[in-house]
Amino acid sequence: MSANPAKAKLAAGEFVLCMSLRQLRSADAALIAQAAGFDAVYIDLEHAAMTIAEASNICIAASALGLTPFIRVRSPAAADIAGALDAGALGVIVPHVASAADAAEAVRHAKFPAMGSRSVSVLNPAMRYQSLPLGESIARQNELTMVVAMIETPQGAKEVDSIAAVPGIDVIMVGPNDLSAELGIPGKTKDPAIREVYERAGRACRAHGKSLAANSSGGPDFSEVIAMGARFILGSNDVGYLLAGARQGAAAIREAISSSSKGASK
Repeated sequence: MSANPAKAKLAAGEFVLCMSLRQLRSADAALIAQAAGFDAVYIDLEHAAMTIAEASNICIAASALGLTPFIRVRSPAAADIAGALDAGALGVIVPHVASAADAAEAVRHAKFPAMGSRSVSVLNPAMRYQSLPLGESIARQNELTMVVAMIETPQGAKEVDSIAAVPGIDVIMVGPNDLSAELGIPGKTKDPAIREVYERAGRACRAHGKSLAANSSGGPDFSEVIAMGARFILGSNDVGYLLAGARQGAAAIREAISSSSKGASK
């Protein structure tokens, strides 16, 4: 039977480490994430020029490896959310959630009746193409599917408690870069104003039994956000890891060249 490992870990109070993908387009991305020690992958379709077919291949590979695949959708529209889930994602990350109504709309598009209004899809990657009675299949998929609400605006920050209270929302994720820009302090993601949003989000998650995300791209340090209750931990994306490794490699080569040149000149 298909499962959602990230959802199970969060329910048990365990940490979920998630790697973001923007440039890797093949199923190898899931293998790399697993080899690196991650529990989940997060395919960023909002910012990447990746097709849904490419994202689907990664989702299917991730599920087969025991990783949870998430897709960050381009919008909360039904076509974007349902399309991501039909492609094999077990969770959607929804940007720019600014109110409880926005959150409820995302859940409605992610869940089948009676929890939502998603068009029925039974034989699909999320269910590993198991042929089950319709009622059993949609109930199981509603249970598996996760919805992550991104708080990226002052309005979303103000409404975070009511957003976290919406049934079907699983994780609250502060988007520190967009939020800093919206607050007029672009890039200052460690500003007290950003920290206050994380603290407010942490309180909301504790009050409503939801999970808080920590983000390596900005905001307070991981240790601080973990102390606020975060268990969903976002590492860097594939581009960041590639650049870090490439820079380290280039620096090592240049150091070797410099040492060799000094030795030859003696």
